[in-house]
Amino acid sequence: MPLHLPVTILLIDDEPSFVKALALLLRRDGSTVDTADNGNLALALLQERRYDLLLCDLRMPELDGPTFYAILTSQYPHLRQRVIFLTGDTLRRDSLAFLEQCGQPWVAKPCTAATVRRAIAQVLHNAAEHMSQHAERRNFIHRL
Repeated sequence: MPLHLPVTILLIDDEPSFVKALALLLRRDGSTVDTADNGNLALALLQERRYDLLLCDLRMPELDGPTFYAILTSQYPHLRQRVIFLTGDTLRRDSLAFLEQCGQPWVAKPCTAATVRRAIAQVLHNAAEHMSQHAERRNFIHRL
């Protein structure tokens, strides 16, 4: 089932055929999708546009997913909870340790459209809840 809201997504992955297929699927769902084949290019794109969600591969040249996430957390902390990791590398101990430590959802490649859509819907739902709780706290503090 396609996503209900059009969202702006940054897809960061160095596998051209995977990027092409996933970007096409997301665009058919009504999303705006920009792509980057490494973390450095993704950081440059983050300076140019606001994104609702980031889909990020773990293993890429130049700047990999864990290093990108560390920089993202430092420079764009509001996006930290809007990342879904993509990986074909679930057997490496360091990959699993990173995924557990960061606590962000991840999708194993190859993946189905339904799996990606569920992960996106969950991250967007969690982000909306977080924003609502933050607004409630601000209103409560303002009333004091």
